[in-house]
Amino acid sequence: MLVTAEAGEAGASDPVGGAPERDASDHGFRAYGTLLAAPSRTLMVLAGLLARAPIAVLGFGFLYFTHASTGSYALGGLTSGLAIASMGLIGPLAGRVADRRGQRQLLLASAILHPLAVAGAVASGYLGSMVGLVIMSVFCGVTVAPVGAFMRARWSTLVEDSFLLRTAFAIEAVADEIVWVFGPAVAALLAAGVAPAGGLILSGVIGPLGALFLRAMPDAKPLPVAEGHVHRPGQLLRSAPFLILLVASFATGIGFGINDLSIVSLATSSGVPELAGTVLTAYSIGSASGGFLFGALSTRLRSRQMLVGTALALFITWAALALAPTIWWFYPLGFFAGATIAPLMIAVNHIAHEIVPPAIITEALAWLNTLVICGMSIGSFVGGLINDAAGPRTAFVVVACTSAVPLVLVLLGVRAFSSHRLTPAVDSAGGLGSAGSGRRHGRVTATMSSVPSPRSTACAKRDLHTCMRGTGRDACEAASTMSSQFFSTSAMLACGLRSPSTYFAVFTREMGDDIWPPSRMPRSC
Repeated sequence: MLVTAEAGEAGASDPVGGAPERDASDHGFRAYGTLLAAPSRTLMVLAGLLARAPIAVLGFGFLYFTHASTGSYALGGLTSGLAIASMGLIGPLAGRVADRRGQRQLLLASAILHPLAVAGAVASGYLGSMVGLVIMSVFCGVTVAPVGAFMRARWSTLVEDSFLLRTAFAIEAVADEIVWVFGPAVAALLAAGVAPAGGLILSGVIGPLGALFLRAMPDAKPLPVAEGHVHRPGQLLRSAPFLILLVASFATGIGFGINDLSIVSLATSSGVPELAGTVLTAYSIGSASGGFLFGALSTRLRSRQMLVGTALALFITWAALALAPTIWWFYPLGFFAGATIAPLMIAVNHIAHEIVPPAIITEALAWLNTLVICGMSIGSFVGGLINDAAGPRTAFVVVACTSAVPLVLVLLGVRAFSSHRLTPAVDSAGGLGSAGSGRRHGRVTATMSSVPSPRSTACAKRDLHTCMRGTGRDACEAASTMSSQFFSTSAMLACGLRSPSTYFAVFTREMGDDIWPPSRMPRSC
């Protein structure tokens, strides 16, 4: 059940395009074998692994090379930060182009331009041109293709079965962690043992090589856009459910950034700075392990339920970090905290796959990745301020607080993920309207939900006002069904402040079916 109708045109003669349908024997770890049964699938994953190497290597490469060239960690941090930021910011634009024109053109451009940018950066450093080095750090970043989004978009096209798609996203999550575990270490070894520019050269060689291999795969095609579809700029950012995913990803990234810097601060203040790297490695190993196990998890839970569960697990394990008495406790606690990272990202990507039209799925996945990266950058800055002002212990309390934000958001937005499902939309000519792209490839033809109408928003505001005056349950129930999710949530919360029991009854009835299986719901619901 893996080949699409249109994409299957190539898939019929292509080993990448096809795979056997999943049956009862494909549960658990056998799902990985089902996905990677065709040798070309394995080659595609390996090519993606090589192509995403610059994501983890480039920042460290600039840090080491700039410091070796100038003796300044400040300039090293500047060039490293600019390279990482430009990689993140270019992602959504590259994703939009890939959705329209396919991945091949972008992969070829990256394979050609990224080595040139790296060569320019190395030349600038050896010539002593700091301005040139700063400029080339940005150029190096923007010439890195968002391979993670590209790979997940490919799997979204190839895999129809929801369980196997989660397994495919798990493969990509594990690939991300492998790159982050080994990439910085290899860059450091090359910079210290071979040449200061060793990390940059690695990025300029391995990344383009992987991009060329990935380009050779037959799946790098734009998804077919239904007739009448018009992609409006900012369409994704006007979708309330997708905004919830974005903010949750951003908050998660902030927590990661604060945590990473606080680990370094705690290890240094404990007199064992050399442990910082190994502790962070425990996080990465935990994340890879968690992603691998989550991809093999055989469950009938819906994607919204898995999103709530993974967000809850993230909150519990990351809040526990604030209770660690010494740096040594962060090895086991960090492993379990890391084990929740990949599952949450898998669940977020899975929800995005369900609520976003296929014609803009690459852009959507790139946005999610960008918000995590931006959150990590801001988190590192905020973490530095907190550690300087109050120390690492306080910083881990802040990490615990930030880990609660994704859980709160997905709980408040779980109804949005269900009520904003892609719904059929046909124009007067009988084709798909311009509101969104039709789901092809055997899925239900659908469009992304539009922005709530002014009338529905006004109704929600009115019910919020009525509820806050204390008229009670009816207003709460009316507000909870408004299409404007944010106003209806506000109305229910306002009622909850006045009457917790009424709020709980309405909340469990309205949201319960989205979180808990009906068979486990209380009879009162």
